[in-house]
Amino acid sequence: MNRSLLALVVAGLLAVPAHAQESGFRAFIDRIAGPSPELDPAAIYQPKPRFHLALTGDVRQAAMSQEKSYQVGIGVLDDNYNLIYEEIPARTHAVLQGDVDKALGVQLGYGSMNLGFSQQIKGKGQDDFFSFDYLSAGSAIQVQYFNLAQPVSFHNVVGEEGHWAYENREGTTENPGHLRSFIVDAFYAFNRRTFAYSAAYKGNLFQRCSAGSWMFGTKLILGEFSIDPSEEIALWTGQQARQTSAQVSFGGGYSYNLVALHRQPTGERDKGLRNLTFNATFLPMVTLFNQFTSTAYDQEEDGTYSVFHKSVMNGNLLVNYVARVGMGWSRDLFTANLSASYDSFSYKGLSELPHQGIIAQRVATSGHYYRWMVALRLGLRF
Repeated sequence: MNRSLLALVVAGLLAVPAHAQESGFRAFIDRIAGPSPELDPAAIYQPKPRFHLALTGDVRQAAMSQEKSYQVGIGVLDDNYNLIYEEIPARTHAVLQGDVDKALGVQLGYGSMNLGFSQQIKGKGQDDFFSFDYLSAGSAIQVQYFNLAQPVSFHNVVGEEGHWAYENREGTTENPGHLRSFIVDAFYAFNRRTFAYSAAYKGNLFQRCSAGSWMFGTKLILGEFSIDPSEEIALWTGQQARQTSAQVSFGGGYSYNLVALHRQPTGERDKGLRNLTFNATFLPMVTLFNQFTSTAYDQEEDGTYSVFHKSVMNGNLLVNYVARVGMGWSRDLFTANLSASYDSFSYKGLSELPHQGIIAQRVATSGHYYRWMVALRLGLRF
């Protein structure tokens, strides 16, 4: 996804009001974005769907750490010119640590649907964020795409201290590594009468009295962590320079809305509306499908690199979680939202490489990804 595609989608949304109300597309949008007949009007205030525009500012950080354990064959000539060859255990720890970035962005949507883009305003490397949200009363879908580029720090240890081949090196890659993540979160609230999950995060629904709900959640993560194949740490592990992962997780938890203030509107265009709602959500998740692929490269005569070997691995069953807190303040058609979120996932497996002499053939890989974000959203409904 790029800025041109985002602009195209936004232009399409802006064009919707130009059509007549009888338009099939507009009727479809109103049906999925409009008021829900399931909700109790005494517990939830549902204004008619409107277009909204929001400016966002956030502070965020993402990181990927990865450890590879393997055996390397090392040979040396002794004083009598006899070859001493030994398989020695080694491990390489690499970290792509993003800065604590400050970013500005924009959101545009209609009713319960929302498109957003934000980009860091200063700092090293690259940190872009795209999102699409559908936040209704009893269900929510959030699609996110992160693109982070930063140098990778590494620590490589061969053998044990005191061994003739012992080596301990630390450094940073010359070229930036890349971390890309495509994440889809889906939530379902079992309390579909008196609870609105989106009440603290958007100005499309308003909780009139405090309520909570047990939640079912699922998460899809498609991730990629890569470095330049010419980097030294890629050579140590058989030229493995790209790691992709695919995970599907399911779980359940609880979400609660605390309403500190609510006043019903007294005039047109929600004149007189006042609302202050806090939300806390926590969902532990079990990763039932956890597959990742390590890609090794080979250098051609012209200096370029081509794919040499791919190892597909099924990782172990893991426990991840989603944690979010938020606050929403609304006055008439204006809404201010402050939220914080934390996401993490891990993977682990063993890759097999064809025989390459002294280069590692069996590489045990484990990795951990996390991302946190604190975001302020200032929105206006039209």
